[in-house]
Amino acid sequence: MRLLFGYSILSLLLILFSCKKEEVGPQCKNCIENPIIPNSDNKILIINEGNFGFGNASISLYNPTSNILNNNVFQQANNYPLGDVAQSAVLFENKLYIVVNNSGKIEVVNKDTYTSIATITSLISPRHILPINSSKAYVSNIFSNQIQILNLSNNSISGSITTASNWTEEMLLFNDTAYVCDMKNNNLLLINTTNDQLIDSVKMGVQPNSIVIDKNNKFWILCDGGFNTDFPKLIKFNPQTRNIEQTLIFTDMNSSPSDLSIDGNKENLYFINHHVYKINCTDNILPTSNWLSNNSQVFYSIGIDPYSNNIYISDAKDFVQNSSILRYSKNGLLLGSFQAGIISGGFLFLP
Repeated sequence: MRLLFGYSILSLLLILFSCKKEEVGPQCKNCIENPIIPNSDNKILIINEGNFGFGNASISLYNPTSNILNNNVFQQANNYPLGDVAQSAVLFENKLYIVVNNSGKIEVVNKDTYTSIATITSLISPRHILPINSSKAYVSNIFSNQIQILNLSNNSISGSITTASNWTEEMLLFNDTAYVCDMKNNNLLLINTTNDQLIDSVKMGVQPNSIVIDKNNKFWILCDGGFNTDFPKLIKFNPQTRNIEQTLIFTDMNSSPSDLSIDGNKENLYFINHHVYKINCTDNILPTSNWLSNNSQVFYSIGIDPYSNNIYISDAKDFVQNSSILRYSKNGLLLGSFQAGIISGGFLFLP
C-alpha cells in the first residue's frame, strides 16, 4: 500500500469497476515462472504489492547478469501465496524479512531457496522492518501508535514503543539511535535502541515519507506535503548535532514526491514526482527539470542497484495489470524492461 492514498483509492476503483475479483486473483498474470536456481550472482528482488484485499502479493527475482526473470518466487518455493499487500523487505544475516502489510505478518525467508523459515504474525499493520542487532528489530505501522519490537532469535513480538503517531514509515539506524519517519505528526522520531525509549522528535515538513543517508553521514528526508496541505520539502539533517542543516522547498504544492533513493556511492539522490528527479548531495537547490520523463507511464517506485548504479523503475500501469520494470544506466540509457507482478512497489538488491 503506497504512501499516497490517492494511488490506493485509484487502485481500488480500478479493481471494483474494471474487473471481477477472479480476474485479479493470479499473483502475476501470464508471468514467466522459471525454476529457481540458486547461484552467487547478484540478484534483484522485486516486491509486488498486489491489490488491497485480494491476497495477490508476490515476489519477483531478476538476475541482470543472465537476464533471467523468476516471478511468483515465494509461492513456487512454499506452495502457498505470500499474502495481502507486500510492503517492503530487508536482507539481514542471510535471511529475508518480507513485510506483508494487510496480512499483518512478516515472512522470514531463506535467501537462497526462498522457502519460509518462520512467519511472524499478529503485527498490527506493518510497513517497514529495521534490524537493530542480531536479536532485535523494530517494525513501523499504520493505524497504530506503536512501533513493535521483534525478537529475531525466536521470531516473535517482544514489546512495543508507544508514539503519538498512528502512522510511521521508513526508519534508519545510526549508531545507537533509530530514526523514524512520523507521517501523522510530521516529525522525525528518535529512539534509543539500548532501552527502546523514545527520546526526542524533530519537526520536519508535512508527511516525511522516506529517508536515506549520504557519504557524509547526513540524512535526507523527503516530505510530500500531504494533500495540498503544504509545499513538499527535501530536508538535510545532521544526526551528530540533531539539527536540520538545509531545507529545499518545492515550488508546486500539487507535487507529491516519494521514494527517495540514493546510489551506491551515496552521492546522488533520486525521487519520483510523476517523473524521476536527481540531485547531488552537495547541491543547494532542487532540480528544475526531470532527469527522466515518464513518457505517460505511471512511475510508482524506484531502486538504485548499489553494485552497478543502474536504476530500476516500476510502471504500475492501471494498478491491475502486471507492472513493467524499466532498467536504466546511471546515464539515463534504457537497458531493457520486463514484466513483474501487480503493483511493483519496491526493490531489494541482494549481494
